[in-house]
Amino acid sequence: MRKKVVVSVPKHLKKYLLNPEFGNIEPDGGLYVGGRSLIRAQISSMIVAIPYVYQRVEPSGNNLTIWYSCRDKTHEVPPEKISILAKALDELFRRSLIIEVRALHGLCGGDYSRFIRSFLERYQIEPDVDVDFETIRKIYRDYLERVDKQTRAAEKNIFA
Repeated sequence: MRKKVVVSVPKHLKKYLLNPEFGNIEPDGGLYVGGRSLIRAQISSMIVAIPYVYQRVEPSGNNLTIWYSCRDKTHEVPPEKISILAKALDELFRRSLIIEVRALHGLCGGDYSRFIRSFLERYQIEPDVDVDFETIRKIYRDYLERVDKQTRAAEKNIFA
């Protein structure tokens, strides 16, 4: 049985997820995730049996419709877990950004802004239109600060 979950996500995250690497793009603008998809695995971990009828509330704002298959008619993603799914999808975006920019920055060095722009360009995310470029840049900058802090703490423990 084909089911759907509607998640409210920022515009840049929707553009990132509506990509063939995450599933099939539906004619209605949604995303169909198959059984081997990471997003499908996240949805599967949230599905519970809901033996009663409940009113689905469509979230406001920029919505992403994710279609998935489930054999059980009563199994759904509960409304209280939809915000958790949105956070997980945002974390997927952040991790992908960090991994790609870290690899290129490690190889080439220098200013990492061009690598961030390259990442955004590949997913047709327009800086300062879909998302503030400094906000995206801050994701990687915070990562660098966190790693530097951990490295200094580890060196302090080794040489103490």
